[in-house]
Amino acid sequence: MKISLALAGIVLIGTSVAACTGGDGTDGGAESTYCQDIAAARPTFESLSSGDLTKLEEGFATFHRLADEAPDGLEDQWKTLDDAATSVEEKIKEAGLTFDDLPDIQSGKIPEGVSVDQLTAFAADLQKLNNSAFADARADISKQAKDVCDVNLGAS
Repeated sequence: MKISLALAGIVLIGTSVAACTGGDGTDGGAESTYCQDIAAARPTFESLSSGDLTKLEEGFATFHRLADEAPDGLEDQWKTLDDAATSVEEKIKEAGLTFDDLPDIQSGKIPEGVSVDQLTAFAADLQKLNNSAFADARADISKQAKDVCDVNLGAS
């Protein structure tokens, strides 16, 4: 069913959040605030990558903050990923969902007031995020996280 595609898309973004934290290309290196923020966010991102959608809203807020701190040379990659997270947030609202609904959907329950058609449209919108630009940005940022911040989030 297409509802499972929606969940797969959400998990894809969550996994990408875990994989897409970067390093600070400036002089601070692993001691920079940016790298410290990535290390502090690691447990949330690991929960997301394991499919735990209860941390998605927190993960996206952290993701937006880290995108605002994008290191030199990775601004475009972060914009690609931050735009994807923003798109998911918008699609959640358009589908009549909240972040709190996502774990229920994951367990097969359709939230009250939300139709299968809305969930199907939501799944289709999420599938649009599965593209090469997204994958390339993710890979670049993941490499920077490992090389500069000494934070391995499992995607490098």
